[in-house]
Amino acid sequence: MQGSDNGSSTLLTTIVSLDPIYIYFDMDEATYLKNNKLYFEGKRPSSRETPNLVQVALTGETKPSHAGKMDFVDNRLDVSTGTLRSRAVIPNKDLSILPGQFGRVRLIGSAPYEALLIPDTAIATDQSRKIVFVVKDDNTVEARTVVLGPLDEGLRVIREGLKADDRVIVDGIQRARVGAKVSPHAAAGGGKK
Repeated sequence: MQGSDNGSSTLLTTIVSLDPIYIYFDMDEATYLKNNKLYFEGKRPSSRETPNLVQVALTGETKPSHAGKMDFVDNRLDVSTGTLRSRAVIPNKDLSILPGQFGRVRLIGSAPYEALLIPDTAIATDQSRKIVFVVKDDNTVEARTVVLGPLDEGLRVIREGLKADDRVIVDGIQRARVGAKVSPHAAAGGGKK
């Protein structure tokens, strides 16, 4: 608004939308390139053309508490930070998110899929490879190289290297030796999730 003193302007107020609320965030260049590659491979629609899903965890939350959709992606990287400004719109009917709050935004990178999940403690490192120990039909130990995915509620997604019926050693992996005979016991809570 214009003030009457010498034609100067004075900010009187800022209007913000509370429901829905806009979440602004900066995406790092590596994440942008990964999502762009998925787009060109036909595995994920572009957030410039599609309101892709996002999840938001507010400060102090360990799991996302709000879900929304992408609303805007800038058309250039900020060269000083190597990030891309983006915006999501989140329903906020209970007004639990206030302007100025901080949180973490998770971009959903793919459609839901079935995955093998194992405890992170069952994974060993052999130089640059990630391995798990499995028990073969003759009760001998075999090492398998695996490709890891993200953590999901304390369990690690295994992208490659295991089949659904493989018996993975989850306790006592420090004593497991390739080719050694073992007496396997089912872990508590084992089975399909």
